[in-house]
Amino acid sequence: MTVNYLQYIEKFRPGGDLAARFLVSGTDPRVRQVVGENIVASAWSRGLPLFLVDNTQTGADLSAGLGRYRVLNALGGEVSLCSDILEVSTLKGISRLRALLADLGFDGTRAMKVVAYLNFARETERRLGNPSPLTVEVLEQYGGTMLVQWKISQLAESGVLDEANCQYLLGRYAEVSAAAADFENFLVLIAPFVGNTRPARDTAIHLPIGEFGTDEPMQRMLCKLLLSYIRQESRAVVLILDSGRGERHWLLDLLANLPADAEVHLLSQDIFSFEDADLGLIMGRFPVRVYTRHESMASCEKVERQCGEVNVVKHAFTVAVDRRFRANSAWDILMGTNRTETEITNAPTREPLYRKEYIQMLPSGTAIIDCGGSKTPFAF
Repeated sequence: MTVNYLQYIEKFRPGGDLAARFLVSGTDPRVRQVVGENIVASAWSRGLPLFLVDNTQTGADLSAGLGRYRVLNALGGEVSLCSDILEVSTLKGISRLRALLADLGFDGTRAMKVVAYLNFARETERRLGNPSPLTVEVLEQYGGTMLVQWKISQLAESGVLDEANCQYLLGRYAEVSAAAADFENFLVLIAPFVGNTRPARDTAIHLPIGEFGTDEPMQRMLCKLLLSYIRQESRAVVLILDSGRGERHWLLDLLANLPADAEVHLLSQDIFSFEDADLGLIMGRFPVRVYTRHESMASCEKVERQCGEVNVVKHAFTVAVDRRFRANSAWDILMGTNRTETEITNAPTREPLYRKEYIQMLPSGTAIIDCGGSKTPFAF
C-alpha cells in the first residue's frame, strides 16, 4: 500500500493533521501544489476563512477561485479587517492604532495627538446626538478648521455649550489639527479595510503583499491589519506564498507576532535566503518542514546543516606481500600464503545526513520531510 506524506507525518504527530503548520521550501512546483491544495482543502472542511498572503512577483491567478473558496482581494474594499480601528477608548485600541501609525512615520507624540483628535471627534458627535462609533465618513466632516467650527457652532445653537466652552474646544482642536491633517492621508490607506463585512467561512482573502515590493511601510501595515484581525478572530488559516527574494522584514514580524496557537503555513521558493539568526525564528514556528531542491548552493548548504549529521564508520584494508623467493612458490601464490590482509575499523566520524549536492539535485516531486526529529526523503 502506498503511503502518502500525511500518513507518514501522522506517525510523528498523532491527530496533528494539517493544523500542524507546514513549511515548504524549494523550487519544486509539484510539492508546493500538493501541500498547498491539501492545506486549502483542510481549512475548507473545518469551515475556516483563509487568508492568502501573496508575496510572489507576478501574483497568484485566483480568478477561478481557490479550491472551493470564493476569493476576495483585500484591496478591493469588499471585506473588513479593522472595522473598529477608530475606536481608541481602550489601551488595546490605542496601542493598535499607534503600531499602524508608527509604520507610516508617526512618532509617539504625533500618534497620541491623533488619539486626542479621535476622542475629540467622538465626543463632539456624542453631544450632537450621534452615539454610533466613528467611521471614515464621519471623520471627513472634521477635515478642516471651517468644518470643525461649523460643528461646534451647532452645539452652541442647540444650547449644549456656551461660548466659553466653544472657544475651549476650538483651542483643543487647534493643538491637534496638524496631526489630524496628516491622519487624513492615513485614512486613505485604511479605507478599503474599514467596513462591516467580516470574512465569511467560504471566503479566501487575498493580500497581495508582493505588489508593494518597493513600499515596505505598506507591507508592514497590511500585516499589522491581518494581525489585528487574527488576534480578535483566532479561528482562521493563514497561508503565506513567498518568492524567496529580498529582505522581507514584514514576514519576520508577522511570524513573530502571530498568536502561538494561530494556524499558519508557509510555502516559499527559498526560505533559506534569510540569515541564520532569522532562520531560527522561522524554523521554530513550523513543526513540519519540507525541503525540495534549491537553486542556490548556499541555501543547499543550510538545508544540509538543518538535516544534521550522522556517525559514519569507515573501514580500511591493507595487504602486505612477502617478496622473498622462498615465500613465493607456486603453492604459496595459489593458496595466498605469501600475503597478509589486514582490516582496520576507524573511529566514527560525523558526516552530513544529506549532502548539499544531493539536495540540489533532488528529483521532481521528491522532498525531504523534517518532522519529529526524523529527516526522510519522500515522493509526492
